[in-house]
Amino acid sequence: MVEIFAEIGFGNETFCSTEIEKGKLEHRIRGFVIPPKIRGVYLRFWIYDRVLVLSTRNMISWQKKSKKRVKILFGVEGAKG
Repeated sequence: MVEIFAEIGFGNETFCSTEIEKGKLEHRIRGFVIPPKIRGVYLRFWIYDRVLVLSTRNMISWQKKSKKRVKILFGVEGAKG
């Protein structure tokens, strides 16, 4: 199954971008592509190596990443196929 994450916000290379994941492969494209099957929406606050995610699927979650970034994103999560 192909996972699609369409995001708007600051911190990615472009203000609007879409990440497409198939297994462990990831590809990011410019523009906001709405997934055919929407699973949820989320807000992601990435401050250095800590990420706070507020989502309709997982409610509130904290993640630790190896990369250090500053991002504020609104996203739509979905799938194709």
